[in-house]
Amino acid sequence: MPFPSNQNAIAGLAEQRPLDAPWKRAAPTEPPPMMFQVRFRDGRVVSYAYADLRETRLRDAGHLQLCLLGMEKYCLTIEGRNLSELDALIGAGKIRSLEELGPRTFDRPEAAPSIDKITVETLTGPSF
Repeated sequence: MPFPSNQNAIAGLAEQRPLDAPWKRAAPTEPPPMMFQVRFRDGRVVSYAYADLRETRLRDAGHLQLCLLGMEKYCLTIEGRNLSELDALIGAGKIRSLEELGPRTFDRPEAAPSIDKITVETLTGPSF
């Protein structure tokens, strides 16, 4: 091999995101990201600061809520399946982006993590 150091870089990329996960994690060697991106099916991309993340709520493996307090109060609801790992990675500040895949189809295995729908709700009032 003329460039053996490239093998380590390729192996690191494979560790960042399983092929079937709809999110990208930060590499173990890079500092935690300051923001995470939410990529919607309609092409919109919205970034949120980790510093604004106040609470995560995992109701079950298919329903995750992120409560953010920035210029406005937001509640992001992520619906899908097998989202427990995503909850843990967000709590550790290791997610760079997540992508809404849309309704389930047969081309995605049942055991694979999936983000079917992301909704953003602007909240008013004193608390979440």
